[in-house]
Amino acid sequence: MILKTVTNMKSIFFILFCSFFIFGCNDKQVKEKNTYQIISVLIEEFGKPIIPPPPPKELSHLKPLTDKQLDSITNQEQKICIFPIFRRNKKNFNYKKEYDEEFNELVSDLKSSYNIGKIDISKIKIDRPYQLSLVDTVKVRQDRRYVEKNFDKLLSFYNVSYNKKRTKAVTIIGVGIGRLNGYTSLVFLEKTKGIWKIKHIDTFSIS
Repeated sequence: MILKTVTNMKSIFFILFCSFFIFGCNDKQVKEKNTYQIISVLIEEFGKPIIPPPPPKELSHLKPLTDKQLDSITNQEQKICIFPIFRRNKKNFNYKKEYDEEFNELVSDLKSSYNIGKIDISKIKIDRPYQLSLVDTVKVRQDRRYVEKNFDKLLSFYNVSYNKKRTKAVTIIGVGIGRLNGYTSLVFLEKTKGIWKIKHIDTFSIS
């Protein structure tokens, strides 16, 4: 009787262990899938070529760019390099009334949630004609103008903070265009009908 009880207990513990293991693996895969979907959205947005500013008032005879011209510029080929690992946020952000309560909580969670490991370019799916590659950090250290000489932009991705339902997310992106020419922004996203969309961008650092 005792032996049968012990056997049953072992079976229960084994089933529970397998359930937690499978759930943990599935949760990790879902998080990874969402993270690469977000990275793809960010590249589409922040990888765009720089749009020329509208003409000044003294040149009012010049017409602003048409939608067709703007589309032509934004769909130009770009060589984009990506920092090879997810960066971890170390900055503290203050509570802001313009963010809703849930987004403020996600901003606070940025320091505690982080990704480990290299970025896998094969998991990034974009429609724009951008050439993506991981930047050689050794060459960057050897030549401060390495990115400027060889690429249009350098993008650095940070940890992503999700709500429990994974319908809202906050992350940070760093954009480098040249030596001492870049910025870092908080990006707020929301998932609607299975698609991540940028809701708000808050640039907090410019060099």
